[in-house]
Amino acid sequence: MHILRIETAEEFAQAAAEVVARQLDLKPQSVLALPTGNTPLGLYAELVRRSRLGRLSLADARIFNLDEYLGVAASDPHSFAAFLQRHLIVPLALNPERIRLLRGDADPVRECRDYDAALQAVGGIDLCILGLGTNGHIAFNEPGSAWDRYTHVAKLTPSTRALQTGANAALTDDKVASRQVPTHGLTLGIASILAARQTLLMIAGPNKQAARAALHAGIEDPEWPVTSLLRARNLTVLELSEPARVP
Repeated sequence: MHILRIETAEEFAQAAAEVVARQLDLKPQSVLALPTGNTPLGLYAELVRRSRLGRLSLADARIFNLDEYLGVAASDPHSFAAFLQRHLIVPLALNPERIRLLRGDADPVRECRDYDAALQAVGGIDLCILGLGTNGHIAFNEPGSAWDRYTHVAKLTPSTRALQTGANAALTDDKVASRQVPTHGLTLGIASILAARQTLLMIAGPNKQAARAALHAGIEDPEWPVTSLLRARNLTVLELSEPARVP
């Protein structure tokens, strides 16, 4: 585990972009598993900036996402698919044939099976980028989740749903706070994440201290899903020292 402590939000985004850039230099056709939420916003803005300057290209990469709300279509502005469209896919005019996002409105059992098959067909994840939940969740793998599962339906905890409400309001500029957040989501499982050849964990926000401490303790604990990353093959952790800058 390689830990980098970053002082500013700008440096945080740049450090994350450097990890992506090195992966794309090594393999332009890399398979990327990408997160949503406030934490990676700076990263996506930096990737767009570098791409427009000709310093980086995601044109040949394959894009997957970590999770999606169950029952929510990609056309819904609150979907995670729509988030990635807004912040990365549309600004870079990425080829839709190289993008496979979870379909929240599909039959969930079939969709999980098809998603795993799609990942297997392209050789698995080269770089998995993760945020961190206040309760230690990664993707939608909540405390107590089995670590041997691949893509599956996950029940969301009340704390996760409350935070998702706030995040969606911030990211879509509307009054989603009164909207009912789904109780379940589709998510890459911890086994899917651990199968990635490289993992980048981005930690930002003043409410992540307990989860961060659990990871630093170095003890695997199913009640803190982030500690499963102690088994990761190649893990980089970026920690923002000024969490108030990136909620």
